[in-house]
Amino acid sequence: MTERLLQYIWQFQYFSTANLLTVEEEVLQVIYPGFLNTNQGPDFLEAKIKVKDTAWAGNVELHLKSSDWNTHKHTDDKNYSNIILHVVWQNDADINLSFPVLELQNRVSKFLLRRYDELMNATNFIPCEKNIHQV
Repeated sequence: MTERLLQYIWQFQYFSTANLLTVEEEVLQVIYPGFLNTNQGPDFLEAKIKVKDTAWAGNVELHLKSSDWNTHKHTDDKNYSNIILHVVWQNDADINLSFPVLELQNRVSKFLLRRYDELMNATNFIPCEKNIHQV
């Protein structure tokens, strides 16, 4: 898993949203994932989510591990003051944050991950050339 792939999965919502819960087991609904930020700061801007009965608008930060929040020193960075959701591949640490955390590693299709890996590691001139007959 790479952070870029995680951003892609979040941007296009390529994960199971059925019975979506935060790591704190609060009901979560993604209304709008936000738009990808190509500048400094959070990964996605102007997102909209609903946690339990409260709607939130703000920014979303993504990391491979929840502990990366502290590793990257986001707590002291004013660019991260409007975070409404921390999306992680793996929740590896219990960090006391003022916003919810969503773990995705058990919500993404294994087929999608295998296919991505196959395409990224293909040695063919065109990675998908063996599949052209399926198009």
